[in-house]
Amino acid sequence: MKRTRFGIGPAIALPAAVLSLATWLATSAWPAVFLLRFPAALRIAGAALIGLGLVLWGAGGVKVMRAYDRGELLTTGVYALVRNPMYAGWITLVFPGLALLTGWWLFLLIALLGYVMFTLLIHHEDDYLEGRFGKAYVAYRGRVNAVVPIPRFR
Repeated sequence: MKRTRFGIGPAIALPAAVLSLATWLATSAWPAVFLLRFPAALRIAGAALIGLGLVLWGAGGVKVMRAYDRGELLTTGVYALVRNPMYAGWITLVFPGLALLTGWWLFLLIALLGYVMFTLLIHHEDDYLEGRFGKAYVAYRGRVNAVVPIPRFR
């Protein structure tokens, strides 16, 4: 896989975009099958998840682009919460939030697809970062979750 500043993102984003379109088409065509009615509190929670996910994605994106240009390993800020905040924002927050906000439960399948693709492909980025930063990256990888933005307890 060719190494770019976008990592494995495009390999995850394209299938997610296609599945998002399919979700919209299926839910529009057969709402009785694909649309759930959630109470307002869950829809508000969905909007909050989307907001948090976009903040996580945006903060991670700005920092990683700068660090990529400078050849730095990021381990602070959002990168202290999760090693891959841009992927985490979409997989763990935005798509589940969209499912709650819209009632389109198929968005949960997009989150699952994103997680599976992330799991299958992230070794490309991990291998690159380990080769570039050595023991510092190995130590960081050992203490910070890859995609679930919660602290590890030992």
